[in-house]
Amino acid sequence: MTTRLFTFVILLLVFVAKLNFAYGQTNLFATAFTVNGAAVSNYEIDQKVRYLRFLGEGGNIKSKAEEELIQEKLYIQETERIGIDLTPKQIHTAATDFAESRNNSLNGLLNQLGRSGVNKESFFGYIEAQLAWTEFARSVFGPTIRDLPVPDVDEKLLLEYRTTTNLVNLLEIVIVIDENNPDQAEQIAQEIYRSIRTPEDFSLTARNYSASSTRNEGGAVGWLNIDNVSSSFRNVINRTSSGRVSEPVRVDNLYYVFFVLGKRTESSSVDFVSIDYATLKVDGLGADQVSSLQATANRSQNCEDFSEFSAQFNAENFARQTVERADLGAFADPLSELDNNEVTRVELDDGSNYLVMLCKRNLVVDEEVRERILNNLRNRKLDDMSRNHYSKLRAAAIVRRK
Repeated sequence: MTTRLFTFVILLLVFVAKLNFAYGQTNLFATAFTVNGAAVSNYEIDQKVRYLRFLGEGGNIKSKAEEELIQEKLYIQETERIGIDLTPKQIHTAATDFAESRNNSLNGLLNQLGRSGVNKESFFGYIEAQLAWTEFARSVFGPTIRDLPVPDVDEKLLLEYRTTTNLVNLLEIVIVIDENNPDQAEQIAQEIYRSIRTPEDFSLTARNYSASSTRNEGGAVGWLNIDNVSSSFRNVINRTSSGRVSEPVRVDNLYYVFFVLGKRTESSSVDFVSIDYATLKVDGLGADQVSSLQATANRSQNCEDFSEFSAQFNAENFARQTVERADLGAFADPLSELDNNEVTRVELDDGSNYLVMLCKRNLVVDEEVRERILNNLRNRKLDDMSRNHYSKLRAAAIVRRK
């Protein structure tokens, strides 16, 4: 061995020894755990921790980082399973869109990330995983939601533009039913329902046991319009008081338990709704007579029946019209509380009395508004289906610590 070669070997050994000393305590590039056999290194965890700090995350960041890396591995595995292959251009475009959503350029964001210790490759890896899952959801679930029935759109429009919106703030725990022990999931769900009394205990349980993607946030779902909540959950949530745990609800092979943090009602715009309604003036009648008439009117199937019922009175006492809500005057509030073909009694400030029936709320919207609502409906259904699918993937995932 020549002197020069010998010197090079010695220097190389010294360099490796320094690397081993530098990383010996943390084994930065060693595998921390595997997800269905796919390795996640300590270095990946370190990068994710730095990234979450950059985004302003608090709490147990290391735990959040590990859970997000598990999620990303499952995203990539599932998209590879069905053959989704993203192009560099797609990933670059998604990264650019992400930067712009933070009021930054891509280069500006990469420079900021670099100063926080997050390298470019890690950032693009995070973007690729999220984009892959989005493409997976569109590919697998998209066809099932493409043709939403028009009544669904109209119902959503009415909900969006009615006078009030009922909101609920939820935590959730999702438990997967094991086919080999189907009773266990129900027992766990019932125990949560019976024993948990505080949101702190519920969140801790969610972090430890929930199969939902919200587990990393302690089961936090946030504020939701109760009318947009799945009908499978709506009734049980409505029955549950604020500060209480709901009864378990089974949907397919999952049990859901909710903690209702709070409920509130908000006013919303009704600019796009006109009202078709009918009135029958009942001045000069006693209270008992009016009550009897109202009971009879309530048996009317629709406004046509109400009109026939009113024919026994002076024709001038009956009226039916369609007006913008702003022009309803004193009838606006009573009508806002009615469903189609319901009747209520209204006494005006001048002392006159009416039986009022809501015939129909008419949607006065252009195609752009309707398309926006339709897209919101599609995206919500797509999100629900993809979240449910991920919950199953997470529950079945084999995560092994090294």
